[in-house]
Amino acid sequence: MPLWRDIDPAEIKPLLPHLLVSRYERNPFRVRYVLVGTWLAQFAGGDFTGRYLDELDFSGEDTDWLTHHIQFIAEKKPTFGICRFVTQSGLERDYESGMFPIAAEDGVTVERSLGIEDFPFGAEVTSDAATVAPSPRKAAEPAVHAAHETARLEPVFAGDAELRGCLTEAGLPIDDLAGRGKHYFRLVENGECLGYGGFEALGPHALLRSIVVKGARRGRGYGWTLVQRLIAELRMRRFDDAYLLTESAAPFFTALGFSPCPREEAPAAVAGTAQFSTLCPSSAKLMRLNLR
Repeated sequence: MPLWRDIDPAEIKPLLPHLLVSRYERNPFRVRYVLVGTWLAQFAGGDFTGRYLDELDFSGEDTDWLTHHIQFIAEKKPTFGICRFVTQSGLERDYESGMFPIAAEDGVTVERSLGIEDFPFGAEVTSDAATVAPSPRKAAEPAVHAAHETARLEPVFAGDAELRGCLTEAGLPIDDLAGRGKHYFRLVENGECLGYGGFEALGPHALLRSIVVKGARRGRGYGWTLVQRLIAELRMRRFDDAYLLTESAAPFFTALGFSPCPREEAPAAVAGTAQFSTLCPSSAKLMRLNLR
């Protein structure tokens, strides 16, 4: 893979309007658009340079871009595809997309994606972007469960006093917080901690645990955002599936894509955890989400 300094914009000047450069952040994983060509900005109905993937609405497209980026940095190979989207008038349109990995200084880790997009079927580009109707790539509209796009995860240690206090206040166990393969995060927005969540790595499986929103912030959609961010983190880390145990929140997790799983079908690694065997009552429902 080339390094970013190997790319000379002057050598590819005719292509610049069609380029899309993404930079990858880790812990937690996020995709940030650091360069959006003028043609793409017009096609998108606005310039989204500096925005994060999870802040934009790609629901009009048939591509799961988060999963695609995760696979892209894992495989470290160029990709090419025909992508389809639905216009606001309900018409289906295709565009071509290519992505090329750019390495970090270590020469091994994918730090950026150099992308190029083209609409091969006669989209007219005008000199005034304001004359182009808004496209599916717009900032996400607030919704009951999809608000708080700027909230993000920050790693936190198992011994963090605020984490333990928040779990205790919510009646959740803290005796088994520490241990190998256990990772915790705080959900932060505008410098404020809104809640906590974590998972236990069990080979190809992950067990979500210690998910709690601070009392004053409950009922405002932060729990939905917290779990979505954790799922994205698990996908980035290439887990096959995610499990969790719940007594009263099954409908909430069902809406997030989890399905009930008989306890007797739990993988041995999951069944052997303290959460499964002792801390959660036998009445707690086991739920599973396929991450592949």
